[in-house]
Amino acid sequence: MGLRRAGRRRVVSLTVRLKKLPKPVFAAVLIAVGVAGRLLLAGAPNVEPVLVISMLAGCLLGGLYAVVVPVAVMGISDPIVDAVYGSSSSPLSLLGLAGFVYTGYVFVSIVGGFAMRRRIVWRTKTIAVFTAISIPLTIAFDVWTAFGDWLFIGREGGLTLLDVYGRQASFTLIHIFSSLLFAPILGATFLAMHLHGVPVPMETAPEPSEE
Repeated sequence: MGLRRAGRRRVVSLTVRLKKLPKPVFAAVLIAVGVAGRLLLAGAPNVEPVLVISMLAGCLLGGLYAVVVPVAVMGISDPIVDAVYGSSSSPLSLLGLAGFVYTGYVFVSIVGGFAMRRRIVWRTKTIAVFTAISIPLTIAFDVWTAFGDWLFIGREGGLTLLDVYGRQASFTLIHIFSSLLFAPILGATFLAMHLHGVPVPMETAPEPSEE
């Protein structure tokens, strides 16, 4: 007489669900993307994702993150960029210019967040507005940092403020192109993450079955 064994088998399968990131984690992702983008594009003048990352910090996180994210991106990447590319200017001049650059990105973050705060919904129009806002913010950033460049570096070389702005014009056009490139790409990506979360694999198991 054979023996009948009853057993239970647990069949495990992997599924994917969307999980919203806590603000500190989301900020860390923004910082990581900003640092990586800046380092990869450091050799291309005025082509950078930091301005758009700053806008996203203000739009999607707000509060203290509007300051922390852009300052962290620059603070982490600056020593590496300086070590690789160097500069002939004095440390004091570079420190003064850095003050203008850092405050410029914080300004972009705060103003961008204020302009977009009530428009954060998943629509094509949102990305279009976000991209459009990046243009005047890019120009304002370049006007501010060019003034810092003249104040701490240009004057040492005998340049007037108009000379500096004249030289800056072509770089500002490149910077606008950079913003128009990164704003829709990063804007759509991080807006989707903000509203819906990121894919997270998880195990699921059906009810045990008898054999």
